[in-house]
Amino acid sequence: MTAQPKCILVGMAAREEFSPSPAVSYALELAKEHGACLTVCVLPPAFYVPITRTEGSSASVLRGEIQRLEDISRQAAKAAGAFVRKAGVACMSEHTVSPLEARSGRFVRLARVNDLGVLDAAEEQDYAQKNVIEDALFDGGRPLLVVPRTGGNAAPKRVAVAWDGSSRAARAVSGALPFLRKASKVFILTVTGEKDLSRMALGADLATYLIHHDIPDPRCEVLSAIDGDAAARIRKFVADEAIDLLVMGAFVHSRFRQDLLGGVTRSLLDDLPTTLFMAH
Repeated sequence: MTAQPKCILVGMAAREEFSPSPAVSYALELAKEHGACLTVCVLPPAFYVPITRTEGSSASVLRGEIQRLEDISRQAAKAAGAFVRKAGVACMSEHTVSPLEARSGRFVRLARVNDLGVLDAAEEQDYAQKNVIEDALFDGGRPLLVVPRTGGNAAPKRVAVAWDGSSRAARAVSGALPFLRKASKVFILTVTGEKDLSRMALGADLATYLIHHDIPDPRCEVLSAIDGDAAARIRKFVADEAIDLLVMGAFVHSRFRQDLLGGVTRSLLDDLPTTLFMAH
């Protein structure tokens, strides 16, 4: 995504009473900033199969529960679309409720035909939202912005790149170029003491690349992991330097592993220090 994003997708959880989530508010401002069209994909509430004494009554209750979730999701999509259009941004909104499909299914498919996805950070015990984020990273094929519960700056001025020289980090930098060009200050962070960096592309080489892409004077920072914890050191730098946006590649294990996301990726998603721009 080296050009300005023109098609932005945001996911929001369906609720009976509509209020814009941090991700929706962020995506709306982002669409205004870049003159983009916004698609709101309403993620259905958690689906629970009711248990009853008889087969007939169970089927009836199940149909009723599906209809209830359908109604909540439809109304949320309608309200979200009206909210965005009232702000002067072109918008499409949709929802899906199917007990046969993963909650993230429609969002992931839509991500592939948008330039950028936006999702809310997950609460500590919100495993459903964590799964949506992981599915979007693994299968969406596009960069993903994860917005903290406190919100974020859709026109970030101070941007940091967590650089480990990997192909994932390179894809994240390429996708984030529109943000990096508009930033007033860009930092390139290399954290030592957590992994072997002997074969990585150096931060200085990335700085040269960014300069060729009209990003003046990126600053290279070599940081030492705190007791071997790279995420803690990145989090401290973000706080100390008031970073608006953190760009990084998402390390993702095989789906057949128990732990889908890598340690630094998981740690930062669990305790989001700022808006996170990720690519896999």
